[in-house]
Order: sequence, then structure tokens, then C-alpha cells
Amino acid sequence: MLTLEETIQLILKNTKHDRKYILQLIEEKRQELGPEVVNDESAAMIVARELGVDLHQLSPRARTKITDITEATRNVVLTAKVVRVDPARTFAKPGGGEGKVASIIVADESGQIRVSLWDEMTTAVEEDGVSVGDVIQIRGAYVKKGLKDAPELNLGRFGGISKLGEEEIEDLKITLPTASASKIGGLQASAFDLTLTFKVQRVFNMTTFTRNKDGSEGKVMSVIGADETGSARVVFWDSLAQQMSDAKEGEVIRLTGAYTKKGRNDELEIHAGRSSQIQRGLKEKIDAVEAKGVTPSAQPLGKVSIGKLSVSMRDVDVEGKVASIADIREFDKGNTRGRVRSIVVGDESGSTRVTFWNDDVEKVEEMREGDTIRIRHAYVKEGFRGGVELHIGQRAEMEVNPSDLNLDSLDISQIQTAPTFKPVRLRIADIGDNMVNQSVEILGMIVDVPDASPFYLACDKPDCKKKVEEADGVYTCSIHKTVETPVPLLLFKLTLDDGSGRTTRVTVFDSLGEKLLNMTAEDVRSALKKSESPLDKMKGDYILVRGTVKKFRDSIEIAAREASKSNMIDEIKRAKEDVQKLL
Repeated sequence: MLTLEETIQLILKNTKHDRKYILQLIEEKRQELGPEVVNDESAAMIVARELGVDLHQLSPRARTKITDITEATRNVVLTAKVVRVDPARTFAKPGGGEGKVASIIVADESGQIRVSLWDEMTTAVEEDGVSVGDVIQIRGAYVKKGLKDAPELNLGRFGGISKLGEEEIEDLKITLPTASASKIGGLQASAFDLTLTFKVQRVFNMTTFTRNKDGSEGKVMSVIGADETGSARVVFWDSLAQQMSDAKEGEVIRLTGAYTKKGRNDELEIHAGRSSQIQRGLKEKIDAVEAKGVTPSAQPLGKVSIGKLSVSMRDVDVEGKVASIADIREFDKGNTRGRVRSIVVGDESGSTRVTFWNDDVEKVEEMREGDTIRIRHAYVKEGFRGGVELHIGQRAEMEVNPSDLNLDSLDISQIQTAPTFKPVRLRIADIGDNMVNQSVEILGMIVDVPDASPFYLACDKPDCKKKVEEADGVYTCSIHKTVETPVPLLLFKLTLDDGSGRTTRVTVFDSLGEKLLNMTAEDVRSALKKSESPLDKMKGDYILVRGTVKKFRDSIEIAAREASKSNMIDEIKRAKEDVQKLL
């Protein structure tokens, strides 16, 4: 058993109470339980337990290990090292009022676990200065399921958290993980406190963004780093991104305090945050593997035909004619508004989209269709609809109508103003509000057709498909006025089900409808006069649809651009190809 003084010292170290108050509590506890039954030492141990100081936990032989914590564990007391700190944020409580939450990740020799700090407990990271590298004791925590159902500790107002000094760590014989040198090829997800030395094989531009939670400005940049065992994307945030903004290919860098996480394509990424440190300009030699899809770009690629652009290209020059210019579109960007505008540029070999963001949209202001354009030092990336897009970074240069560029023989009417791309095949259930105006491909069964007429009467003038209005037998078009003989145009919506748990409506228009029905709009009109609806026969058919995601009222719909009855043999081949890619 601990002596009275040893217990008092442990209470002082693990709470904010002074000695006088602790002695008062011990005396009150003796009087409460009976001074003839409980001595000072026993009363002190009871007081310690009531204050959340687990004297048993402070014994090296009995210390709880993170790997032993489960949902069944109650009143957790844990001694561990802080390996990550996420700052406090506020949120609106369902019953009204405002709450706060912060989180830290702690580790011992057996593993790591997230600890959520609620309300007043957030002062541990805001005021008490708990930071990466500190050894702390957590008392009175409870366990809940967290991300991916992993156990997670939660610390409310009945819990406690305190930093341990070097002497305490030594006295308690605490063995904790230390940062060790790691190799990229052996990394796994959710690793922490890593030290890595790698060669930079590719550098991506730094991006500035606005954080949604507080409107503050953030910065992010990344590189592809490689060592003898493998390669990975290394992501730097905020001040570290600024520190790496002039990074060069071939440079050797040592990164400490890094952690891993899964990226957009489920690929492992290395991240450097507030607790990380960078050493640059190292003279070490690394026989690094060649990163997949990365081509050294010490020498510019120079002029490339648009039809030969590929995602791996950097520092590339193109020349062509402007075939189309989109309007400026504004979008929400945290607490500010962003702007985007794109143009389509083509040459004899093909066309590509060039996208301008925010202040760069002004570069398009004086541009006109038919203008010639030369772009230098651009880079190519995959567009959001597949295909390739040309991007103008910080180093890029652009000339409009340069005197030495003669493309008079190139007819812009022959340039494809919507560059070809392969839409992403998705399940209907996976199409959300964030995908509005994106192109997708779906395969589903027609489960419902409209009861309403599948066509409307349109203006008979060439290229005018305006719906006409009828009054007293006279048809009028809003553009061409009186219309002698209006023509029927197909327009109907099919409901598709692909077994994903949700259906969607697909809008089919004009010649696309005629192709699906294998009959003209006039034929459909005639059939309906005989009370025969050709659309009823489509129920149960599988169709493949490529189109644009649209929001209609509160529903997601697809405006079809292409549609055809599904060839199941092709679908089986496609499935086999997908399996082969996975293998």
C-alpha cells in the first residue's frame, strides 16, 4: 500500500487541487466513514479514486494497454503518448445551445486510439497546452464506436486528463512508441509518428482554399516521393505547404512526425501536418524506384498535338483555335464565392477543354470564338468526366492571336466543342447532389413509363424546337410567330432501377427517343390515336444510358445524351475486364 504522502503527491500531480484542499477531503472522508474504521492512508486512497486518480493504473504491472480496450471496457484510465492533436470546433446541439469538441490520438506500445474531448474538456488542448509528444494520463473515459466501428475514447465532464513529467515517466517505467525510420513500401493505413527519407519525383502546384468550418484560409501541396521500396503521394498542409512550395524534382527530403491515410482512389498517402517537421537539402543518395505514371520533366515536352495529350504530361505547349467559350459560373467556396470558366480549343488532331478558376477567368474576357491561342508550360490532368483537360498553373503562359500562328485553314465548325470522354459507370444509389452537371453512365431496367403524352408539338422551322401554343386552331411559336404545320417531337421520362436500392428518372428527347422506340415521332403519334402506347412495351427492357446529372425539385434525374438497349454479352465482357483490372 502507498504511504499517505505518496498518495497525496499523486493526487497533486494528477489534479488541479492544492494540498490544503486534499487534506480537508481526507479528513472529511474519515469522519464520514468513521475515524475508528478508516485510517488516513485508506481515506486518501478513497479520495484519490473519487477524484479520478487511479492509483492502481499508475502501477506498471497493472497499466491498461490500448489493445485491450473494447466496448465493454468501463471507466478507462490510460497512460499514453500524444501523436496527433485536432483543434477544438463548435457545433449546434440538437436541443439548442452550442457545444465544443476536440480530439487527440494517443499511442502506447500496443497500438493507438482516438480520444474525443467534449465541452470543458477541450481546455486540455486549448489552454493546458497538451501537444504532440506529451505523455498524458486519461481518467474516467468511456468507450464508444468510432470511425469504421473502431473503439474510441470519450472524455466528458466527469473525466480528467493530465500531462506527466519526465520524472513521473521514469518512475512509472512507461514504455511508449518512438518515431522510427520507415520505408514507403512497408507503410500501412493509419500509421503515425513516421520518419521517412525520400526523393521527390514530381511536384504539384500549391493550392489555397477556404475552410468550411471557420472561413479561414488553408494551403495544400503535394509531391510524389519514392525510396528504394516504393512510391506514394506526400501531402503537405498550411505552413509546411508554404515551406515546400519551391521543392524540386530529385531533391532528397526527410520528414518526421508524418502519418498515413487513404486518398481519393483508396491509395495510401503520407500526410504532414502541424506536428511534422521537414529537413531539406540532404546530400544522401537514394536509389529510388520509378513511381508509376510519373515521367521526369526536367526538360519541357514542347509542342504537342491536342489529340496526343495524356494525363501524364507536364510542361507541355499546345496551339489551336478557340471553338467555344462557356459562361462564367459561380459556386460556393466556404464563406466566399468562387468562379470558373472554360473554353474548348482544337487543332487538326482533336480538341480539349481548358479551365480557368477565380481571378484567372479574366484571361478569357476579351477572347472570342475563332481566336488562335498558344499555351506554354501547361499540364494535363484527367477531367471530372474522364478524358483529359489542359490546366494553366503558375508557370503557364498564354498568347491570344499571336502574329506567327496561322490557322486560317482550320474550320472551327469541325472542332468538337464537347471533347470526347468516357463517362463514369455508377450505381444509381451512388449519384448524389454533389454530382449535378457531371456526366455519368448507368445500366438499369425500365420499371415505369409515363402515362402522359410522350411528345409535344414544336415549331416547324429548321433548328427550332420550341413548343408551340395553340389558340382557336392557330399555332404560334415564341420566336417565329405563326406556325402553319407544327411537328411532333418526342419528350418522355423513363424510370430505371439497377438494383442498388434507388431508382432514377431518365429524360429522353427527340431523335434519341426515336432510336430507342425504333419508330418516328409521327408513328408514335399515330399509334396513340389508336390507343396503343409504344412505351408500354419498353417495360422490363435493360438500357444503357449516358447523360448529365440534373436536379429536378428534390430528385436527381439523368438527361440522356446517349441511350441504347443493353447488349448483355458486352456487359459480361465489361465485367470480366473489371475483374482482370482488379487482379
